[in-house]
Amino acid sequence: MIVTKKRPYIEIKKDLKKTDKIGIISCNACARLCKTGGEEELKKLASKLKKDGFEVVDIDLIGTPCDSDLLNKSQLHGNVQVVLACDAGVYNLKKLFPKHKIISGTITLGLGTHHRGKRITLVRRFR
Repeated sequence: MIVTKKRPYIEIKKDLKKTDKIGIISCNACARLCKTGGEEELKKLASKLKKDGFEVVDIDLIGTPCDSDLLNKSQLHGNVQVVLACDAGVYNLKKLFPKHKIISGTITLGLGTHHRGKRITLVRRFR
């Protein structure tokens, strides 16, 4: 699995404008296990952004955005996408939707293992 940590909310906000129409896309695999993505984190981020006066126009939970075959949406809603996934998911979205501003909501740390549904161990840190 790929291990990620949350990018500070303040940094995500700095990349956004109040006039942006924001979509949020989240991984429901590795990022969910790391508690940086999945349905719960997707809804939390949407709620925070709305509370701070941003316009969230779409949220989308995708099994594994690192698999470009799962990114089969013909269009994304909004002009900016915040992605709660590893660098591979962010990369795929940038390649498939080059006219959209794609912002990472996570920091990719490296390869890891998942133990009994509770603990993540970082095995190899990316440079």
